[in-house]
Amino acid sequence: MVFDHEGPWTEAAYLALQHDGRVEVVDGTLLIGPGAGPRRTLVIERVRAAVAAALPAGLRVRGPLPLRLGPDCVLVPDLVVTAAPAEEPADEADDSGAEPAGEEAVGDAVLDAAAALMVIEVFGFDHGATDRTFKPQLYARSRIPYSLLIDHDSPFAVADMIISGRYHEYARASGEEQLLIEEPFRLELDLTALTALEPEPEPEPSTAPTEPESEPPTQALVQTPAEAT
Repeated sequence: MVFDHEGPWTEAAYLALQHDGRVEVVDGTLLIGPGAGPRRTLVIERVRAAVAAALPAGLRVRGPLPLRLGPDCVLVPDLVVTAAPAEEPADEADDSGAEPAGEEAVGDAVLDAAAALMVIEVFGFDHGATDRTFKPQLYARSRIPYSLLIDHDSPFAVADMIISGRYHEYARASGEEQLLIEEPFRLELDLTALTALEPEPEPEPSTAPTEPESEPPTQALVQTPAEAT
């Protein structure tokens, strides 16, 4: 239990904790974020597909998965671009460079920050403060070369690269604009398409048999007997 734990959280204690990926640890302190709602999950999968399609040979996109940024500091980015293994089992990744959609098991092998080429975070108005400001500082501290942040509510996207130990913006887009980056690989993101809501499914036509409309009952005319003459 979280409240039964004493002292700073170590990486081992964090990995032994049963959680759904919303929990991270920063310098021995647990950081608990909101769960990924349907909108955020949808955008993450769209970004995953777009990145996978743009990746050159030798790179792949993974996530969410634990990323070690230092002693007792493990974050869980939405997506991470890494080098692909020289020989990869066919059931782990397809030819597109993307691993099967869905969350990777938090608590499995932790990826070291040195293996990450780019981290990608997707957020919205309800949970953007940590992902927008705090976590990029930790990624920069670990000298991860590239960072991509996407706000699915605005919509807005900004790409940063590490220069002298700090992130510096080199591309941004908002609204109906398209984000275009040339490093570390060429990627073009249509923010409108990425953040569009899925159309509501049309109701299926009813298959129940319809009864014929009943005709109004015929009213008999009342005839009066002729008066006697």
